[in-house]
Amino acid sequence: MKKVILLFLGLAMLLPAVAQMPQGGQRPGGATPGAGQRPGGPGGANMPQIGIIYGKIQDAQSRQSVEYASVALLRQKDSSVVTGMLSQSNGDFRLENLPFGPFLLRINFMGYKTIFKKVVITPQSLSQDLGNIRLEANAKALNEVQVTGQRSAFQMNIDKKVFNVDRNLTSVGGTAADVLKSVPSVNVDIDGNVQVRNSSPTIFVDGKPSTLTIDQIPADAIESVELITNPSAKYDAEGMSGIINIVLKKNKKAGFNGMLQGGIGTGDKYNAGGNINVRQGKWNVSANYNYNSMRNWGNGTTDRTNFEVPGKSDLNYIHQESDSRSGGLFQFGRFGVDYYLDNRNTISLSQNIVGGTFKNRETLGSTYTNAMMEPTRANTRYSNNEFGFNNYTTTLGFKHLFAEPNKELTADVSVNKSKNRRDGGFNTFNTNLDGDPIGTPYLQSNKSRGTTDFYSFQADYVDPVGKTGKFETGIKGTYRSYSSYYDVFNGENNTAPKIDSLSNDYKYNEQIYAAYVNYSNAINNFGYQVGLRAEQYIYAGEIPSESMKFKPTKAVPGLFPSLYLSYKLQKEQELQLNYSRRVNRPNFFQLIPYRDFSDPLNHRQGNPNLKPEYTNSLEFSYMKTWKKHNFLGSLYYRNTNNLISTINEPIYPGTDTLLTTFVNANKNFSYGAELTMKNQIIPGWDITTNVNLYQTELRVQNEKENYTNSGFSWMAKINSETKLPKNFTFQVTANYQAPTITLPAGSGGGRGGGGGGPMGMIPTSAQGTIKGLSAVDLALKKDFLKSKALSATLSLSDVFNTRQYELDQTSPYFAQNMLRKRESRILRLNVSYRFGKFDTQLFKRRNNRSGGEGMQMDTGGGF
Repeated sequence: MKKVILLFLGLAMLLPAVAQMPQGGQRPGGATPGAGQRPGGPGGANMPQIGIIYGKIQDAQSRQSVEYASVALLRQKDSSVVTGMLSQSNGDFRLENLPFGPFLLRINFMGYKTIFKKVVITPQSLSQDLGNIRLEANAKALNEVQVTGQRSAFQMNIDKKVFNVDRNLTSVGGTAADVLKSVPSVNVDIDGNVQVRNSSPTIFVDGKPSTLTIDQIPADAIESVELITNPSAKYDAEGMSGIINIVLKKNKKAGFNGMLQGGIGTGDKYNAGGNINVRQGKWNVSANYNYNSMRNWGNGTTDRTNFEVPGKSDLNYIHQESDSRSGGLFQFGRFGVDYYLDNRNTISLSQNIVGGTFKNRETLGSTYTNAMMEPTRANTRYSNNEFGFNNYTTTLGFKHLFAEPNKELTADVSVNKSKNRRDGGFNTFNTNLDGDPIGTPYLQSNKSRGTTDFYSFQADYVDPVGKTGKFETGIKGTYRSYSSYYDVFNGENNTAPKIDSLSNDYKYNEQIYAAYVNYSNAINNFGYQVGLRAEQYIYAGEIPSESMKFKPTKAVPGLFPSLYLSYKLQKEQELQLNYSRRVNRPNFFQLIPYRDFSDPLNHRQGNPNLKPEYTNSLEFSYMKTWKKHNFLGSLYYRNTNNLISTINEPIYPGTDTLLTTFVNANKNFSYGAELTMKNQIIPGWDITTNVNLYQTELRVQNEKENYTNSGFSWMAKINSETKLPKNFTFQVTANYQAPTITLPAGSGGGRGGGGGGPMGMIPTSAQGTIKGLSAVDLALKKDFLKSKALSATLSLSDVFNTRQYELDQTSPYFAQNMLRKRESRILRLNVSYRFGKFDTQLFKRRNNRSGGEGMQMDTGGGF
């Protein structure tokens, strides 16, 4: 009886508000605009109604939930009612399908004084938690949220930069490698190797390590790229030049929406895909699928001079030419479910499935010349390889929002399983000087298989302290298990006799356990953040065929501090100084003492006594914001101790075969300046310019080698986007990398039949210079239909066909020039169609009078 009375009282308070709502079955905010109200304005007929506000109503003294309290949302302009409800038995309320604009939330109940709160619904604040609202005599107002315009293609913050991929036209239909080529500060070579400030970053997918490579992630599945050059203690300590986080597309809009897209490119390149998202009540379901098929060509030359070797005068000079053709396809699928237990607790489950198959054929011709530059012999090798992979990632997450704003607890567990396979071989023919085969060909085939299991768990807690402070802490654990075998056979198929000296197998596992704390606060214009991360690393490996097991290496727990200091000046200016300590641990191939013979001219062997290398990174930044311009300038310094370096020496006198091993050398340090400027030249024309100037010093001193290598280099990148009449958008991306010195790069080459001469593994301890390269990409986009739901994009990459890789190297044993070129000038045409209806009643039976109401096209795009 008591609940019936309370329900009656609540309805009595809500009825006057309901009486003010638009009549005739029209949806709130869907009426024809009246005098002084523009169509499409707050509550206008053309405005999407997708906002959500929620909270909990409590008694101020007892903290008990208040059931059946009247909750009404009023327009600020005229106090007309948009919508309303009664609070549930636990005090929860949730108002959905709200239009953009400023409102007043009115809450009242018998025996309590009415509370009003200001609420603003914007594209940047679609879902708002109003916290625990306690009914008492004093009313509290919610701070207004500022409305901002369209999301920028490139957002600059002091601690990180965010590149929004949906605004990047030149990468449409490509892969993550194409996306990263357009990101300021990032350099991607023709092999997909990524560098930031002349060093390799750690690449995450959705904030977690991944076994996917950047050419296995379609560009159309990426929402944004986050570049963090000097991460705080909250992030993993691995990575010499920071972290690149690839954020995949997600959506949680009410109703359903999605996109279909497809494209074609020159040289037999095709892509297709789509995504859909359905949000209703407590459920949010999303799915994404992409298909990419491509063919590519490549060629290159290598000229190598071997210095005088006794007894081998006919091997003084080697000239090689390669020609390759590759092709294949890969598919990327993603499925996700979010279940909202209540307003503040969400469980999420996602599944990624990726797989592909690629084939590669290469012809490699080698000519050997004596000291008089007279050809002495030659051979040609024909390679045929097939590579395939499968990758599965399952993530289960939980998020709890506390009543206090910005206070939250998140936890997730992730399981990643991947497999790769490679089958192939090569035929080597000795030829005369005219190129005709002579003698019996040498046939060799190979077969390799690899599996990786990767498990991770992470929990993070954020607690605001006072008005400006924040305390963060968390734990993380990862376990990786990898096994592989590589078998070589003396014949053209896998039934021929196995060559044990060229075959190998190995297993290893590594564990990393981490915990961190971060505290930040501000005193007037001065802000600070102090953090400390601790990581425990455990590694163990074995070679089953050799019955060799290596005892687990349990490194001393590493401590990685970080410090951020900032000071806000007048006229939208800010200074920041930050420091972090990072680590680069030796990988399995650098540690395993097994000798790899797959490249006859360059053998490789690991060193189980290698130590991790540690980097101290210091950065000073200045940021200035104008109405239409932004500037971010940074001075940075980075030094590395226990540098992991490679050394090369002849295996024994009288041969040109080199053995590459790994040692901890002395120091490597670099310093430079990075300048990033965003300018709006005129309305509709934006330009982002990034310039990085840096000096690198390398010093290697040990009992076998003693040398230094240093040099100055710079990189520039410009992104221009212009809005043209008739719904056209024109985009230009241009970049230039000046000549730069080479640095030790770990294993430095392929395995599994990829060797066979200087075109294979490159001895990376040699002093060398990578020559300068440049490229220009263009794209033109046209939007169709009144809602701009249909779009066509025409793009041309590497307009002048200048993207290539050229390297000069010198060591005590050889001098070498290598030039490699892959297909890079590609014309693509892509078409996409976005659809969607913002309808919270999607799964509910509709009244015949209002069956078509509230359904509007999603003009903001799908996923």
